[in-house]
Amino acid sequence: MDTTEQTNELPPKQTAFRRSEKMYKSWSTRLVDFTNIVDLLVQNSGLDDNNNTVRRVQLTRDLETPTGLHFQAFRHKRPPAYVLGSHPDLIVIPDVLTDEAQRWLARKCLCDCAHPPNRTNLDPFFELPAESLFSISAYRPRDRNSMLLRDQTELIQCRAQHNNIDTGVTVPKDKFYLQPASAEDLLERLRWCTLGKQYNWTTKEYDLGASPFDVEIDGLMKSIAIATTQPENNSNDDRLPCANNYEGSNYVSQAGIINYYDERSTMAGHVDKTEENMDAPLISLSIGLSCVYLIGGNTRDIEPTGLLLRSGDVLVMCGESRLAFHGVPRIIAGSSPKYLIDPSAGSCDTVNPNYPEWSHFARYLATHRVNCNARKCS
Repeated sequence: MDTTEQTNELPPKQTAFRRSEKMYKSWSTRLVDFTNIVDLLVQNSGLDDNNNTVRRVQLTRDLETPTGLHFQAFRHKRPPAYVLGSHPDLIVIPDVLTDEAQRWLARKCLCDCAHPPNRTNLDPFFELPAESLFSISAYRPRDRNSMLLRDQTELIQCRAQHNNIDTGVTVPKDKFYLQPASAEDLLERLRWCTLGKQYNWTTKEYDLGASPFDVEIDGLMKSIAIATTQPENNSNDDRLPCANNYEGSNYVSQAGIINYYDERSTMAGHVDKTEENMDAPLISLSIGLSCVYLIGGNTRDIEPTGLLLRSGDVLVMCGESRLAFHGVPRIIAGSSPKYLIDPSAGSCDTVNPNYPEWSHFARYLATHRVNCNARKCS
């Protein structure tokens, strides 16, 4: 006789946001169904009901290239901008960053920002050098044809060897984090880098001090904040709220995160609510591979909307959308634009000659998405 204790308890209810995440993660590697995803470059895509109707808004201020950049940052001064019926304070400006601006941002995110004093997900486990991992791997690549271990001095030392893994960080089971590694291998494990006020992922506070926020990136973010102030509704419906009531001229980037995704990476649904100032917008720039971006409500029980974000898109979270659950359940392999993955694409860019050749960036961006976002904290 089966003496196993019987129970009538049902499994925990899965939230609407979690169901959507699992659905997009379960797609086969190459076959992607965009039926229910809003694609702002394809008319009427993903619009299954009036609540998710895409509405165009008119920018009332120009997108100006910041002083100090010697190239045109935006394709148009007043490009098409959109909001969703379910999220009228989430502004999306598709394909607005110029080809050169995207290559400039790639160099910034991979070379200028991803090294001390900015912190990364690798800092608790490795003694990272002053130079970026990308620059090291580009200038001093590992010999792929050699079966011999490289000189130990060329390997980046692991904190575990000296028993100084950061307290409060769980020692990983993956042996990769418990032994020296090459810059090239570490670059593939790089997932985030914090800018300005350093965010503590354990305490969920900005309590790790601050580094100088990149002046040029801040200038770009401020231009976007100013241009997206109080856009006009193109609809005749006066009941529609203004997408962004924050005065962008008061905006300054005080903290930011650069996220690095490979083709298998995801970001679980979450809310960014650590900042004291929740009125100022959170501004997000995408380059490289496209992704499915989910935007929900103030609880995970609210059905999220799937939005396709491409390289060069700008997303501005304002008002109530600042407290909305959002995440990235899927990266679209093979979707990086040619002007990023062509090895000779950046040959005519106005850049510092100290950067690696563009071919190294092209190789990386063919299989990665980079997202740079910033916010005003106080």
